[in-house]
Order: sequence, then C-alpha cells, then structure tokens
Amino acid sequence: MTDDLLDRLTKNLRPVAPLRNSRLWLGALAGLAVAVAYILIFYHPRNDVRMLMHGQWSGNPMAVIKPLMFLILGLSAVRAMIDLSRPEGRLRPDRLIVLIGVAAAVLIGLGLEWLRFGGRDFAAWLSGGVVVCYTTILCGGMAGLLVMWRFWLRRAAPTQPRLLGAMSGLAAASLMAAAYALHCDGDAPIYLLVVYGGAVAIFTGIATWLGGRFLRW
Repeated sequence: MTDDLLDRLTKNLRPVAPLRNSRLWLGALAGLAVAVAYILIFYHPRNDVRMLMHGQWSGNPMAVIKPLMFLILGLSAVRAMIDLSRPEGRLRPDRLIVLIGVAAAVLIGLGLEWLRFGGRDFAAWLSGGVVVCYTTILCGGMAGLLVMWRFWLRRAAPTQPRLLGAMSGLAAASLMAAAYALHCDGDAPIYLLVVYGGAVAIFTGIATWLGGRFLRW
C-alpha cells in the first residue's frame, strides 16, 4: 500500500533545473548591454560621453564616475542576490559596503555644496529631466526584474524573500541608472540623491514587496 502511494505521488514529478549563478550574471550583463544600447540609440549620449567615444577628455570626471558608481552598486547587489538565493543564504555585511560608500559620497558632496552655495541653486539643479529619469529607471528596472524572474529568481529558495526581492530591485534599478547616466548630465549631488536615489529607492521598495509575495516557498 505504501509503495503504491509513493508511486502515485512521484509518477508525474519532473526534475527541476539547478539554480546556476552563471545564468544570473549572464542575464545581468546582457540586460545592461541592452539598456546601454537603448539609451545611446534613443536618448543619445551626453556630450562628455560622446567626446570619450571619440577619444577625447572633457575634463569632467562625473561623466565616468556617475555611471561607474551605479554599475558597481548594481553588480554588488547581484552578488548579494546569489548569497540570499538558497535556504542557508545570508546577506554578508561586506555586500553593504558599496551601498554605504555610494550613499556617503553623495551625502558628503551634498554637504560640501551646501557649504559652498547655501542651497540657493538646488531648485535649478532639480529642474530638468526629473520625470524622464524616474520613468526610465523604473520602467527599465521592471524589465530587468522580469527577465531575472524568468531565468533565475523563480528557481530561488530564500529564507528571506523580502530581502532577496530588495537586492533584486536594487540590482535592476542600479544597472538601469548606470545606463541612463550615459545620457543624463545632471551631476549635482542633490540631483543624484533626490532623482537617481529616489528612483532606485522606490523600485527597491516595490521589489521588496514583490519578493515577499512571490519568492516564498
């Protein structure tokens, strides 16, 4: 009787493909490449980036620092996703160093600007491209998150689904922000904090909620 019951329960079982970290890295880098191509073709690169593409230096380091900052943040979040994807997974403290470093750099820059200008130019620095930036990062982040779900996330078995969702959202939004930074010339720390930081934070919050709903097992 027991053998018959076991046979009936296991007859239609299908093997599940193992969770391969290489698929996540491949998907993240492929998604980043698509995002960069989309931004360069439909939005066009900022002047500093265009000069770099022609082997010239504009003298503005933010043309490199801003996209590189979000790229490192996004890739660090991908590593955190791998840490959290299995039942024994935990978020390693060193994964947060990049996030803390980026936030500290922006806040220090904001403080220096406040000391220099007293905040009188903040409104002017926030006057251009805010809606486009938010829309691009949120929509691009959602596209990236859906790709992650299709090829990797749905096979994860986390004990902290909300945290895995948060890191997934942070990764997708940050990589999209890195691509969009090739077009956007808003380099002021207040712009990075309110516009870029706001968009990434909102999407991370959305992904945290989605993780709590769909990454339970």
